[in-house]
Amino acid sequence: MAQRAGVSKSLVSLVLRNSPRVSEERRLRVLEVMKDMGYELNIAARSLATRASGTVGVLVSDLHNPWAFDVVDAARPVLEEAGHTVLFSAVTSSRAGDGVDTSLLQAYRDLRVAGLLVIGSVPDTAPFREAIGAGAVVFAGGGPDYIDTADIVRGDDAAGTSMVVEHLVGLGHERIVHLGGSGGSVARERSDAYTEAMERHGLGRYAKVLPADFSQESGYAAACRALAGDGGRPPTALACVNDLAALGAMTAADERGATVAITGYDNISLGAMPRLSLTTVDPDSATIGLLGATSLLNRISGDGGDSFIHRPVTPRLVVRNSSRIGL
Repeated sequence: MAQRAGVSKSLVSLVLRNSPRVSEERRLRVLEVMKDMGYELNIAARSLATRASGTVGVLVSDLHNPWAFDVVDAARPVLEEAGHTVLFSAVTSSRAGDGVDTSLLQAYRDLRVAGLLVIGSVPDTAPFREAIGAGAVVFAGGGPDYIDTADIVRGDDAAGTSMVVEHLVGLGHERIVHLGGSGGSVARERSDAYTEAMERHGLGRYAKVLPADFSQESGYAAACRALAGDGGRPPTALACVNDLAALGAMTAADERGATVAITGYDNISLGAMPRLSLTTVDPDSATIGLLGATSLLNRISGDGGDSFIHRPVTPRLVVRNSSRIGL
């Protein structure tokens, strides 16, 4: 193939790995020869033959949460421009329930992928390190409990939640209920930050956390309890663990004709729609994805250092109409 294309074997190899070091003219020449010869790239065979791979895996913990895809959209171009083929998958399968899909990780191990970028919270980091062996693993947007076990890029959830409480208190709210606390260490950190912020503003007596995870259904159920009073006066504001839970809370409020301020977290694009106009925390998903991909590339190249790296990302509050009601 190299002889027919008039290039070296090493250049053909660079084309097969989609390396940015190859000029567009030479790339097209090699690809044209490949097409004429009926050549098809077999990633698995190449990995087994070379005992190495230009392939990286991007695994998402929750396919229902649009936030994860905002991170993926930022990370993927960085990995591809570095010459890697990106294989995308969910962390869990329907058979695995809430646990890590070990059969999927075995497939990545068999392919000898160069590294894994895991987006979102997972119950345990160990299976990923076992799957990749001595390879690179980076967690983007995971919980604080990962920091001492792996490289991690994550937003400052405590700061983001404090911004929400500060905003609502500034609007005159006191009876602010948090819908969250369930679904892993990220949820727990946000609920702890809510409680601390309420106490800091002298509103500890009003602090209440109603269990909810990151799903719309869970937010709806928790909001129904909150709006029913749940043993006391209904709240004037609901600070939700994420945007999906906030959308569920909005549905519950609409069904009951309740006037209540609602906030979310993650700044998914759906929340910006005028009908929803959801006040939320923007964790800067693009930066999380960019830094996650860059950290993975550094690990693959051996430039990551000997100790685990924690890259915090500062969030910002996005104020819309949903928090301007309820009083």
